Amino acid sequence: MNKKDLVPVILLALLIPVWMFIDRTFIAPKYPAKTPVPAEQVVEATPVTTNAAASADVVRPEAAPVVAEVEEPATEEIIETLENGKVTLELSSWGGGIKSATLQDYPELNEKDSAPVEIGFDKAALAYEGLAGIGANEALAIRKAGDGRSVTFSKTLDSGLVYQRTVSFTNDYVLTISDRFTNPGANAATLDDARILTGRMENPADMKAMKGVSILGVDSFTPAGGVNYWGKKLHKLHDKNGPVSIDLVPEEMSGVEVDWVSTKNKFFVQILRPEEPVATMAILSSRDPSQKGVVPEDIASALVFKQQVIGAGESVANNYTYFIGPKNYSVLKDSGYSMEKVMEFETTGAFSFMNWLMEPARRFLLWTLNKFFAVIPNYGVAIILLTLLIRILFWPLTHKSTESMKRMQEIQPEIKALQAKYKKDPQRMQQETMKLYKEKKVNPMGGCIPMFVQIPVFIALFTVLRNAIELRYAGFLWIADLSQPENLFAGSIPFVGSLNILPLLMSVSMIWQQKLSSPGTAATPEQQQQQKMMMFMMPIMMLFFFYSMPSGLVLYWTTSNLLMIAQTGFRNLRKKTVKA
Repeated sequence: MNKKDLVPVILLALLIPVWMFIDRTFIAPKYPAKTPVPAEQVVEATPVTTNAAASADVVRPEAAPVVAEVEEPATEEIIETLENGKVTLELSSWGGGIKSATLQDYPELNEKDSAPVEIGFDKAALAYEGLAGIGANEALAIRKAGDGRSVTFSKTLDSGLVYQRTVSFTNDYVLTISDRFTNPGANAATLDDARILTGRMENPADMKAMKGVSILGVDSFTPAGGVNYWGKKLHKLHDKNGPVSIDLVPEEMSGVEVDWVSTKNKFFVQILRPEEPVATMAILSSRDPSQKGVVPEDIASALVFKQQVIGAGESVANNYTYFIGPKNYSVLKDSGYSMEKVMEFETTGAFSFMNWLMEPARRFLLWTLNKFFAVIPNYGVAIILLTLLIRILFWPLTHKSTESMKRMQEIQPEIKALQAKYKKDPQRMQQETMKLYKEKKVNPMGGCIPMFVQIPVFIALFTVLRNAIELRYAGFLWIADLSQPENLFAGSIPFVGSLNILPLLMSVSMIWQQKLSSPGTAATPEQQQQQKMMMFMMPIMMLFFFYSMPSGLVLYWTTSNLLMIAQTGFRNLRKKTVKA
């Protein structure tokens, strides 16, 4: 979770126990070249920079290398397909990259007979920039293997270098990209500065209901430094009068070699990983000039390589792993190379000290949600069961908090008397108040501390329910998609645009909960006024916060309120029975 998302969640989470306490008391730089792969005899290349030399091994056979005959590229675009049952790729002869990826297990629309989701690119993903002859708009020869398992691109460049690329599947959503630059000539040739790009990604069409929200992101991962989330930087660099397009190398990544870079929206992700971490990164971002605010329209990430010299009879290989598929924790984890880090289960920035707790909590909550779904295949029911489990686990803390606040309510008249008696002597008032707490065995913070303990769980659950692709198009009762607001009567409701029932039910349940938990004894006029104000102020604030949130998150909060109402009602009924 990046800081942009985490700060308001922290503030909201802090506000909740404070409210409960008050209520119950009163109511692109250039970097080293990729490692060249030897064919026979390994010698050092003639590098342009010292850093490039450190990672470059090249082939210098006794005779010029044997290069397969390179076909002349066709002028028109030629498309070849690769598929494995999970993904269907369209590979284009223009740029030698991916024109589109169709994910067979994920529907494009929330309709019964919807076609599978297609991630398309205006310019081929995995095309190079900076190398004349093999850019995104330049033609290459293309050939599909006889067994249908790989596609090969080739071209002789103006520099005399022969370029060959082979693309094949490794597993469901992972490709292996093998690039080779060979110099068959008698003289050295230069491989210019270059970078290889992911495809530009946009927010999914079904995100339009969440107005002003962008969950586009670019991440980088380094073996030593861990993961960096760059989404907030894009928002800060774009402004209403700023550039439409940004080509950025983050200052924090200057000279840092990355293990992989990623480009993602809310539900899907591309991850590009060099065979060895010898490339740096860049970010490309743009927005619609007519679009209000600073929300990017699309983004891409890139691996950046430094210029190097390829001697006569030598070759250089750039090999990559490329993931294109769902932001599904299990799928990403199984793909290796710490790709699951794109889920933002880690807490970064000022709150990174909480990561030892937050990341395991998010994994556990998602795992538990999916286990409930495996038993009862409805994610709405799974969220309700998960909420019930959380309530049971935290019941001892909640009970202790409630009892502590109740005792505080009972001694309020005595506290008010002390305040009136010692209003001209604050020090004596403090002493007598603490003495009263000790006599009545009341801890003034006893009601808040258990609530603060639950804050990490709330933050973890917020991340899981907001980003879980499992909730995409998952229906429950009248809700068509738990990953989105309900969006009923879209465009016909003044000011808010559409009707979302769950946030309204959530606010009503909060008012009901407060009425049940408010003191039954007479209070001072000041206390009564405070209780009345808090009874409506907090639910209205929560309605504002949650109105455009995913329905799954609001369902959790509403269910939690209803369970709290049941718990409070049962406690009140038991006390009445004891008195009788």
